[in-house]
Amino acid sequence: MSKINLRDISSRAKQWDNPINGLFKYADSIKKCGGNILKLSKKERELYCISLVALAMKSVSQVDWWTNIPNHDPPDGLIMTLIEEKPDNFKGGFREIEVVEHRDKPEKIFGTIRDKMIEKYYEPNTILVCLVLSPSVYNFKVLSTELKKITSSIKHVFVVFAGISLAQGIPTPKCLQSTFTMVQLLPIFEETTFDLLPHLEDFKNRYNKGQELRLIEESKIYFGTRNQNFKKISPN
Repeated sequence: MSKINLRDISSRAKQWDNPINGLFKYADSIKKCGGNILKLSKKERELYCISLVALAMKSVSQVDWWTNIPNHDPPDGLIMTLIEEKPDNFKGGFREIEVVEHRDKPEKIFGTIRDKMIEKYYEPNTILVCLVLSPSVYNFKVLSTELKKITSSIKHVFVVFAGISLAQGIPTPKCLQSTFTMVQLLPIFEETTFDLLPHLEDFKNRYNKGQELRLIEESKIYFGTRNQNFKKISPN
């Protein structure tokens, strides 16, 4: 992942959300749709996917990742992390995200991802994420091997879904309610599973402090909040 300066990040988006906020928006929308994710708008499903990607990245890296959904695509979304190279000297880690959905039989997921990979030329900093919406058993190791044969400008491919790898054992119903998994298919095979509950608690603490947003203006970073108890943003 290439590092870019804050001015470049600010030119793309000045406000960055905690990914939990995206899941709150998703939860509100899906209630109105009777719990059927397929009745959500494409943008709402993309927000759900991108928020999960950011949380998976945070779980792996143990640093904060922030999200932004542009008004116009491509890309479908942006994720960003801040890297303090020296005291008060920040660079940003940055990825553009293209989302593709799979809602067909498990054996057809290869075609779903392949078609998206060869659809067009992608910028080098783009990752492709497949949101798996068809509950079933998938062999992602085999899928990873097959996708390596595809010639594409996109070099990093992931799948994300609600659930857990069976290699980790049979989960309890309670565990499944808050467990999500992201699998990297390209360039190498890796997977991570995370529990949503600690992230919810972390968001609550940040919200109470008025620090659940990141605002970037040129080369300056601020905390922002939607908490009405705070009237001003807090400088980093």
